Order: sequence, then C-alpha cells, then structure tokens
Amino acid sequence: MQKKYNLKSFNLYEFLKHQNAHSPSLPFFLADSHTYRSAHVNFPFRTFSYGLGVTYNGVSKDDVFRIGSTDYNLKAGSLTTVGPGLVCQWTGNYNAEHDTVYFTEELFASMQGKSFLQALSFFFHGGNHVIQLTAEQVRKMKSAFALLKAVKDEKEAIPGVVHTILMLANTYHSIQNDKLKSAGGSRREEIAQKFRKLVAQDFSKHKEVAYYAKSLNITPKYLSEVLQIELGKSAKTFIDEFVMMEAKSLLRQTTMSIQEICHWLGFDDASHFTKSFKKMAKITPSDYRKG
Repeated sequence: MQKKYNLKSFNLYEFLKHQNAHSPSLPFFLADSHTYRSAHVNFPFRTFSYGLGVTYNGVSKDDVFRIGSTDYNLKAGSLTTVGPGLVCQWTGNYNAEHDTVYFTEELFASMQGKSFLQALSFFFHGGNHVIQLTAEQVRKMKSAFALLKAVKDEKEAIPGVVHTILMLANTYHSIQNDKLKSAGGSRREEIAQKFRKLVAQDFSKHKEVAYYAKSLNITPKYLSEVLQIELGKSAKTFIDEFVMMEAKSLLRQTTMSIQEICHWLGFDDASHFTKSFKKMAKITPSDYRKG
C-alpha cells in the first residue's frame, strides 16, 4: 500500500541545488555556511540523497540536528552523515563554518562496485550519524574538501574525490568503534543502535516498548535505562518522537491526505492519529500542514 504514495513532493537535495544554481547534470552538490541561510527549511524532511559534512567551528547549544528521534549537538570537529530514507530536522539556525557534500548513487555509476555505499552503516538507520574528529582528522577532511572544490566542474574527477572522503570517514568511524570497545561502552551502544534500527523498520506496526525489548532479548526497564544513558530519553519517548518526525515530514513534504498518512504510520483511524499528533505537537495535523 505504501508504494503508491509519492514521497518525493519535496526533495531538499534538489531544492538546494536549484536555489544555489548548481549544475543539474552533476549528481552532487557542495554546501557551506552560506547555503542554508535563505533555505528556511525548518520542518522535518525525508532525505533522498547521501550527505557528509564536517563542522569546523561550534554552533549554538540551541542548534540541534535531529535524525529520526536522536538529537545531536554539533561541535567543532563533528563529522555528520545522513543517507536516503532518514527524516531529519534542524531545530535552530545552522550558521557554523562547515563543508558538506550531498550526492546520489548516480555519482558512482561509472565506478565498479558502487554498492559499497550500502556497507557504510553510518548513512542508515541505527548508524552513528555524528562523531567527533581529532584536529588531524579534521585537517585531512578539510584538505579533501578543498580538492573537491577545486575539481567541482571536472565530471570525471568528482567520484574519485568523494570516494576518498567517504573512505576517510569510514576509517574514522572504525577508529571510534575500536575506542568504544576498549572503553567497555560497546554493549550499550550496540543495544541503542539495534533499537533505533528496529524502530525505523517496525514503527508502523509496533509502537510498544515491550515489542522492541523482546526483540533485543532484554527487559523494557533495562532498554529504557540504556537509552536514557545513550540517547537521553526513554524508549517510549524515542518511539513517540520518531513517529512524530515521520508524521511531520509526510504532512509538509508530500501531498498525501491525512487518511493516507494515518495508514502509512500504522494508526487505526484518522481520529486516533489526530489525537496523538495534537498531544505531541500541540496542534492538529491539518493546522501543522498549513503552517
């Protein structure tokens, strides 16, 4: 049933490319501190491309980047990654100095084994979307982005440079994962990652904490304790906020009716969905869509 709905009424990647007069023939886009100032995209949006960015200076504590219902406070040296199908939102104004590249799989059409993207877990649900880099790692990333800027009009050179940036990111993620294991925090992190992936996969059918705890072979109480430590919120809050992000994205990003959105999200009827939405957002779905 879900496949018949159009989820691409609003595509941030294409919107930013058009707004910044970027070549539509190239399947990538470079963003910097000036890119988002006039975008005014302050609602949750579903991504249809890959994005990787490095923040060079700090941002306001009120500037939170939410992915699914996981909140990230970006700092100087943050490496951020998002992939297709994630619902994201800036809760503040992201004016920090940064370099970000957006691209689609089409960028690697001429390269053998372009499926390597699927092996980079930090792009997908359950992945670690924000990590902190060392000063030396930031320097290397900045140099790679400088090269990308220098060849941004060389269609044949772009895929190789972006691939280099992705491999650097993969190396830095591996280093951080090794540090987590040696520090003994890997078990909690593993539970949190598996939980986030499960919610993204099953939220339309299961919105109860007990289901996810059972799937992870732990108690609901322990699951919430882990999430409180790792994510700063309980399992129930995470699930409710995840559903809310999905709902807001569908209301603003698509032309689906309230009834269609209700079914997509797995609610029994539109009145139940409206009641739940209003409880969380303090506004009805219809009024939010008009907003």
